[in-house]
Amino acid sequence: MSTDCKTSSSISTEIDTLIFNSIDHVNERDWDLVQSGGNVYLSLPYLKALESGLPAFDFRYFIFYNNLKQPVGLGYCQIVKVTQKEINTDALVKRMGGLLPKKLLNSLDLRVLICGNAFASGENGFMFTDKISLEQGFNLLANAIEEINHTEKKLNRKVAITLIKEFWPQTFKVSDHLKEYGCSEVNIDVNMILTLDDSWKTFDDYLQAMNSKFRTKAKHVLKKSADLEIVDFTPEVIKNRLDEIDELYNFIVDKANFSFGRLNAQTLYNIKLALGKDFLFKGYYLKGKLIGFSTATAFENVLDGNFIGLDYEFNQSHAVYQRILYDFIQHAFDIGAKVIKIGRTAEEIKSGVGATPTEMKFYAKHRNKVTNAILRPLVQNLKPSDFELRKPFKVEYYK
Repeated sequence: MSTDCKTSSSISTEIDTLIFNSIDHVNERDWDLVQSGGNVYLSLPYLKALESGLPAFDFRYFIFYNNLKQPVGLGYCQIVKVTQKEINTDALVKRMGGLLPKKLLNSLDLRVLICGNAFASGENGFMFTDKISLEQGFNLLANAIEEINHTEKKLNRKVAITLIKEFWPQTFKVSDHLKEYGCSEVNIDVNMILTLDDSWKTFDDYLQAMNSKFRTKAKHVLKKSADLEIVDFTPEVIKNRLDEIDELYNFIVDKANFSFGRLNAQTLYNIKLALGKDFLFKGYYLKGKLIGFSTATAFENVLDGNFIGLDYEFNQSHAVYQRILYDFIQHAFDIGAKVIKIGRTAEEIKSGVGATPTEMKFYAKHRNKVTNAILRPLVQNLKPSDFELRKPFKVEYYK
């Protein structure tokens, strides 16, 4: 396999694109000139940790250069083999209203190219400098992805589906430009986000801002979980608990409708080594037994809740999942974060701690034009899950 290939595309000026098959081949100086600390999920230490922990994934990286040889953008993709193992077929068939046959899902075996991070929500697959417009950037992105797909086809490793994930509402107007490249818009479950009020300086301030009903519920969770021993995991502890962490993580993934492959404890260990204190890793013990864990990434004024592992046998009796959510909030106060992103799923429970929904979407394209036309109405039928939005705070918070 070649180390890199060079392509060019024209927008208003000549742009060259360099594509690399490993993060180790990327020009680190040029990558950092574009990334410039703007997104931890695009930082070289993080990407090296991700690539080294996921040998079954094929990674592709690209840097865009203007006619002055200045880097003006970057991006990366993960190529993942998706089989029936990654799909909860019963749940997905129900979600699609019966439009997608279960028999088809059970025979699924295809390669999927994901532009973005398969394991982190948000616009984490690309970045552009102010030397080009966002629309120009998306043109370059689409062309780079097409080049990668073309190369994979020549090597007899065809990519069946391309996904570009996943966009925040403020980008929708420009990201819809990707439809011009044959992509279909896919609405996904909302991302639950809690913004801490400026007047809250401590976790107790947060509790006091709740109405009495939800404050009582929060205190009940803290009481039920009081027997848990909560430990901040060092890399050494993670390394000694790899098998247990994998087992707890898989309990969660097995319940999901769909996953783009599975992460593993080794990768989490790598990320902890790479990010240090900016990667929170907590273990939850009951009588010496590890029954849960959580991770979150801190950057700028954000705490981004990432991965959870949980033994459901103890969840109800000790309110482990809800305690994890409250611990995210406590940690945000500890580090001075203002925004807590706690992801999709369990929206009702998350709204109970104060998180509110933010719409997100990604774009999908099948390599076969006929299949792409057939899939378009199917993916458009995917709608965010319905849930009852709870409002735990006093009225003035929502003004």
